[in-house]
Amino acid sequence: MCSSDLSGPRLTTNWSVGLLRGQSLDTLLEPGGVRNPILCEHDVAHLGGTMAADPFAIQVDGTWFLFFEMCVHDSPHAVIAAASSRDLLAWQPLGIVLDTGHHLSYPFVFEHGGEIFMMPESKKARAVTIYRAVDFPLRWEPVRTILRGKFFDSSLVQHDGRWWLFTGWLSYALRLFHADHPLGPWRPHAWPCLRFHAPGAARPGGRPVVIDGQVIRFAQDNVARYGHRLRAWRVTHLTPTWFAEEPWSPEPLLAPTGVGWNASCMHHIDPHRTADGGWMAFVDGCP
Repeated sequence: MCSSDLSGPRLTTNWSVGLLRGQSLDTLLEPGGVRNPILCEHDVAHLGGTMAADPFAIQVDGTWFLFFEMCVHDSPHAVIAAASSRDLLAWQPLGIVLDTGHHLSYPFVFEHGGEIFMMPESKKARAVTIYRAVDFPLRWEPVRTILRGKFFDSSLVQHDGRWWLFTGWLSYALRLFHADHPLGPWRPHAWPCLRFHAPGAARPGGRPVVIDGQVIRFAQDNVARYGHRLRAWRVTHLTPTWFAEEPWSPEPLLAPTGVGWNASCMHHIDPHRTADGGWMAFVDGCP
C-alpha cells in the first residue's frame, strides 16, 4: 500500500487489519468480543510502521501468526512484519520478518510437507520468490524463484491433485500457472491471460479456497478506485488448457462500511475454516 509500490494508484497508507466471522463466506460480520481493527498503525508504531495491510495467517501449535505488509517511516519501500495471538483477541507485534531492500507486500504464507513457506509480492524485483521459515516466524531464507516478470499478488491453491497459481500481471491482467509441487517447475496455462485490463476482476485479493469441490478465488474490484471492494469468483472449469468462472454473488464479498477503520476501502481476505464448520477471515480496510 506504500506509495513506492507502483502497481496501482494509492489513496492513503493508514490501512489496518480486521477479523470477521460467519457461517459462510457471504455472511461474514464483525464478531462479538473482537475489537476491530485487530492491528493498526498504532500497534506497529514502535516498529517504525505506519500501517498494516494484506494479512495472511497460519496457526502453529495453537497460536495464530499473522503476516502483513507494513510501510515504514522514512523508507521508500514496505516490509513484511508479523504478530501473534492465542485467542484471536489480543495481538502481539513480533517485528519485521522480511526486508529485501525493495517493496514487499502480500505475504502469502502456507504449509507444505511439514515446512512453512512464504511467497511475498515482489514486483519491484520482477520475480516471484518462495521463502522457507528457518526460525519460524522470524527468520526466512529464499528457496526458489518460481517466476520472473512483473507479477504481483500471486496466490496458490491445491485442487484435483495439482497446484494452481493465480497472479496479477502488468496492469489489471490475470495469469494462471500450474505445477505438481509448490516449488515448481511451474507451467503457464494454455491461455496467455485469463483476464486482460479488467480492473474489476483481475487483481488477486487473498487466499483462494476450495468449497464443494470448486475453487473460489478473490479479486479486487478497483473500478471506482484502487482497493475499493473485493469480489469472489467461482471457478467452474479448471484444467491446464481450459478455464471458466462465474461470480460467486452479484454483490461484492467485502465493501466499505462508510464508518470507522474500513469506511472507504476493503480489498483483501484470508479465510480459514472454524471448528464449527463456519469461517473466519482476516481482512483489511482503510478509513
